[in-house]
Amino acid sequence: MTDYTPQEQAKAMTADYLAERLDAAGNPPGFREAVESRLAERVEAIIERDKAQTRHLRSRGPNTPPTYYAHEEAPEDALQAAAAGARTAMAMAGEMVEPIPFERGAAQALAATAAWAIRSEAARVPRPPTRPANLHWSLPPVPWVEAENVPWPPPEGTGLVGRHQLTDPELTRCAEQPYADWVQLGLMERQNTFESRHSKQPSRQMLLAAGLETSNGQPTTRQLPFADSRPTIWSRLHKELLPSLTEERAREILATTAGPLAALLWFSEEPGAPDPDRGAGLHPFLLGPRIELVTLLGLRPEMPTMRLTLIDDNGPALVCRQWRGFLIDDGNYEPLEPALHGADLLLRSDLYLKLQATIGPDRVRLGISLTFWPDRDPSGSAATGLIDGAAEFALDRFGPFEE
Repeated sequence: MTDYTPQEQAKAMTADYLAERLDAAGNPPGFREAVESRLAERVEAIIERDKAQTRHLRSRGPNTPPTYYAHEEAPEDALQAAAAGARTAMAMAGEMVEPIPFERGAAQALAATAAWAIRSEAARVPRPPTRPANLHWSLPPVPWVEAENVPWPPPEGTGLVGRHQLTDPELTRCAEQPYADWVQLGLMERQNTFESRHSKQPSRQMLLAAGLETSNGQPTTRQLPFADSRPTIWSRLHKELLPSLTEERAREILATTAGPLAALLWFSEEPGAPDPDRGAGLHPFLLGPRIELVTLLGLRPEMPTMRLTLIDDNGPALVCRQWRGFLIDDGNYEPLEPALHGADLLLRSDLYLKLQATIGPDRVRLGISLTFWPDRDPSGSAATGLIDGAAEFALDRFGPFEE
């Protein structure tokens, strides 16, 4: 086995965890070297702490909780310590910069990648019962294979497979405080049971999505009832994101075009996008509003932005709630609770009335998407095929849960 020097290990950690953020900051001269030097001094302690964490968590098996390991924490500490002396390092290399613009830009580029994960945690709630009437059957979590007299997939769900839109939807209103009577614009939830090795049992998985859409009379063929957007809608003013979009133009778009009111947000274009399997991690589903809706209603982020909430002059106006439940092994042989990841988007009721007046009540539809991963036999081959037309899309975007 090849032995690596502390300097080589420090270079590898820096490249693995910090390269993207250092590149975004323009790689100030001497900065990367300062980070690597600090890490090289601590490599032995980092490795020992990593081993201790691994030993402590090994007994959890596939149920290991999200963990911030020492080899992830140490590069972040070194980065922040080096950033405090970035201008000094540049001056020593003969490059002088304006202090305030440089430090503001560097701070933005080097911002901790955990920021969105922290905001998601601030938006986390116990699993709420709010969902469209035609999805109430999904409130009991996915049954384990051992559950008797429980058909899979559930008949109420199979009746909706292949449907992309429901006309004349019953408006879904939240009953939980502090959002009682708020309107649910979107919902997404994923449930699963893991495979069992002893005895060998298959997994069951389900992905459901529902969201309000505007319609011009033509049925939608959208795989998910959401638009695609970026998470900055939660942290920046709509005028900064799209300066050309006026309130009047937003009103015209919402009144005449068809499409979802909610968006599924992606981090692929965000500098330093957090890795869902690294450090603080990232909730798999983040929902947000269409920017036209934000512009029409005059919403803005809280300052400072600490959670997934937009406000107006009357207080909180639109929120994204997130929930998740992990498998917890209590040492017994009884089935565990299934794993859950979910999110929804709620709009204050008075603002929904304003939005509805712009859209027109006859143009509101409920978009839906259901995907089931059916039983698998003990050999691991599919006992039945995927039964939803959106399954390939869902697998591509989210993939099946892994042990």
